[in-house]
Amino acid sequence: MHNGSYTSLPKRFCGEFSYSQKVMPAAEEAYGLIHYDFQTDNVFWQEKSGQLSVIDFDDSMYHWFAMDIAAALADQLEDESPEGEAQLQAFVRGYRSVRPLDEAMVQAFPRFRRFAELYSFARLLASLENSELKEARPLSGWTG
Repeated sequence: MHNGSYTSLPKRFCGEFSYSQKVMPAAEEAYGLIHYDFQTDNVFWQEKSGQLSVIDFDDSMYHWFAMDIAAALADQLEDESPEGEAQLQAFVRGYRSVRPLDEAMVQAFPRFRRFAELYSFARLLASLENSELKEARPLSGWTG
């Protein structure tokens, strides 16, 4: 849980996210409680009942709903090949066939990915705060 000790994070990234919060719509249809870890290992299809079940809500948070899409499509967003772009567009078309998705939210996917990376980094820092780890030393022969 964030305890306010991440103040040393790079201001450029924090400032960029803060700006996003101010300019992006936080309307009820675009913003609310999200799962945040919507990956295939957390989703189960029940063939007999035709129902989808989702588990692992420990990372849930209030955010734009499109953040869940960006998290689930992380591999496609990083893949700049025509195949990766085609997969991303196919998902967006399918999503839009059942729910509205504003183009501004689709354009914000890279910003959401940046948030995810920053959030992961902050969690890593938090896990090290009270650790016994003093000063990390390079491994012998590491050329990094």
